[in-house]
Formats: sequence, structure tokens, C-alpha cells
Amino acid sequence: MSEASNSENPLDAERIRDEIKRVTDSGALGRSRTYGKLLAFLVDCSLEGRAPKELEIATEVFGKGADFDPNQDSLVRVYMHNLRQKLEHFNARTTDHEGYRLRIPKGEYRLIVEPADAVETLALPQRRRPYAWMALAAALLALNLVTYLGLRGDTGSVVPPSLLESSIWADILDDEVPILIVVGDYYIFGELDERGNVSRLIRDFSINSPKDLDELFMYSPELMESYYDLDLTYLPQASGYALMDLLRVVYSSDKPVRVTPMSELSAADLKSSHVIYVGYISALDTLMEFVFASSKLAVGETYDELVNRSDGEQYTSGAGMLRYSRRNYRDYGFLSTFPGPGGNRFLIISGTRDAGVMQVAQAVTSAADVAELEERLEAEAAASSGSAAFEALYEVTGFDRMNLDAMLVHWALLDYGLIWRGELPQ
Repeated sequence: MSEASNSENPLDAERIRDEIKRVTDSGALGRSRTYGKLLAFLVDCSLEGRAPKELEIATEVFGKGADFDPNQDSLVRVYMHNLRQKLEHFNARTTDHEGYRLRIPKGEYRLIVEPADAVETLALPQRRRPYAWMALAAALLALNLVTYLGLRGDTGSVVPPSLLESSIWADILDDEVPILIVVGDYYIFGELDERGNVSRLIRDFSINSPKDLDELFMYSPELMESYYDLDLTYLPQASGYALMDLLRVVYSSDKPVRVTPMSELSAADLKSSHVIYVGYISALDTLMEFVFASSKLAVGETYDELVNRSDGEQYTSGAGMLRYSRRNYRDYGFLSTFPGPGGNRFLIISGTRDAGVMQVAQAVTSAADVAELEERLEAEAAASSGSAAFEALYEVTGFDRMNLDAMLVHWALLDYGLIWRGELPQ
């Protein structure tokens, strides 16, 4: 290699690394780290002047063994296809910077690195630019942020001392462990019509992240022409109202508080923070197994019902059947609290639908409702242990997504040993 080449390659490499950072920081690769790892590997190969083989990609990027058979496993092809789409999308909407652009030719496993002005702007179909959904998501985030900041400075609402001293709140507020509020969100993706446009949004309980969608493509590659990752999640309306009640109690202490969606909850969070979950039962995701490990209730197939394990009694929400009706309906709010695996605590504020979630949020922030739960704990001689673990179910009368009235229909102690006996999720 000549001296001129030696002097130019480091500069080219630096520019290419800068472009990788631009792509990554833009969010174009989504939340999956696999695409970043794949892109970085392709860049290394490009700087070396070679195109990697499918088996090499499977080994170096995905950790597959030498027995990996590309003819039987489409893993590499699926990820390359999706990465190509993500780069095309980024290139199409990013036209105001100098430098390089990264591109993967169709049907190839090599990365082309070209000056930005050497690549024509791609006329991508509408599905590559779901700006309307992004604007909606941004508006929801802004609303939540305003609520968050506004309540942080709200000192006019006095929280009763009896509430703060209860077994539900005392162990969460009276130590140095930080508080993590986890909001149940839903990953949604787009369905494409024959013109390649997003025709509708889909929520599938078995697909909770871009990674899950990629795995679906891996086993059913033909679906890549029908479904599209919008990198979008949504929150139920009830979560915002519930947070308004909860934050007034949480901010009565000076402890650090962090809010995160369920889709970004990590295994480390389960031990390092007090965890307060707010949202639908169907959005519990990672926490579902732990919350119901010792429960006397089981979740039904549609997530709109709970079943008593001992006598088979069903508690079914009617909210989903009255979407266009202006009549009262029955909903259910589920409350659970128990010690965590690291000396922390869990407080689960959930429900089958909006009315149920809002009812539980009001119950745990109401001195009268908490006092009723405390009486039950005292009757079971559980409050004195300092590690109360129980669940409660409220039957709620709902109207137009609001909770009008409620009564306690189920209460039971939980067995701490059954909750954390298994391994933490990876």
C-alpha cells in the first residue's frame, strides 16, 4: 500500500465512523442493538475492501457456529433486508449534511460508502415516511412531559401523613433507594397495502418490540412485504390520569424518580429501584410472570378477564364491548404490592381497561382506601413484618373511560418465595 493511501484511509475511516454515529443517533436503526452491530461489521469489511459471506456475518454478528446453514436459516437475509430499508429511509430524509452516505445494494452483503452528493435522493414510497405517526407520538410525549414537570412543582396538594406511613408507601418513600415508575406501553407496527403505504396499525400481544418483529420475519420472510416497523409505541389514556395521582405522593419525598416505558425496562432495574408499574394488565410484559406467580388470580386469554384459580369465578371487563356506546360498563382494577429481590419493593397499579387503572391509582393515593387495606393486613398479622405482600381486585363501574364507583371484590396475601424463586429475565 502506498504512503498516499496510508495517509488517506484514517481520514476516510474517521468520516465513515462519523456517519455511523449520525445514523445511530438519529434513531433510524430503532431500539435494537443488533442493527448497529451489523452496520459496524459491514463498515469494517468495507474499509478492508471486501464483501463478507453470509456465514461470516452469522458467525461474527449473530454468534452462530460453523454449522450454521444459510439454506435452512434466513436470519442474515432478514436482517440485511431490514438494515437496507433503514439506511434508505435515513438517506431519503437526510439531505442537509456533508460527508458520506451508507448504502447496501439489493441482493448483496456489502456496504457501499459514497460521498453524499454522489447519491441521488431516493423517491421512497409513503411507508418510509410515517411522519403523521411520529408527530402524534411527539405530541403525546410532550403532554406527558408537561404533566410531569407541572406536578413536580405542585406543592399545593398536601398528602395525608397516614398515607405516607402506610405499609404500601412507607417502604418506598422512607429510604435511599430510587423510585422507577414503569408505564405500560404497547409496541405497534404498520400493515402495508398493495401500494406499499401504511394502511393500518397493528397491536399483536406476541410482538412487543422491533426484535420480536424481526424474529417473526426470520421465520416468515414473506411477511416483510406486508408489515413495517414504524418504531412506534403508544400509551393508554388512563396512564396519564393515574400518574397525576401517583406523582403527588411520590414527590412528597426528595428521592430521585425516573419514568420509563415497559419496553425499555431492564433486568437490573428489578433489583436497583423501587418499581411502581402503571398501566393495563396486558402491558405488564416482563413483570407478568412475577406479578401472578403467587396470585390467586390468573389472566384470561384476551387479557380482559381475570379468573379465580380456586373456584373458577371470572371477572370480565365490559369496556371492550361498549366502544361506541354511552352506557355504564363493568371494569376491574388490580393492585399488587410485594418485596423485590434486592431489598426494594414493587407496587403494581393496573387494570383490565382505563377505568380499572384509574380506580387503583385513586385507591392507593386515598387515605380512606389505604386504611381499609391496612385493616385487612392487620387482621392477617402481616403489617408488622414490614414486608407486606398482597393483592386486591376492585370491580369498577365505568362510563366513557372514567371510573364512577368501585367495590373491593378480592383480597389475598402473596407468598414472597413463589414470586422470585425463578431466575430473573435476561
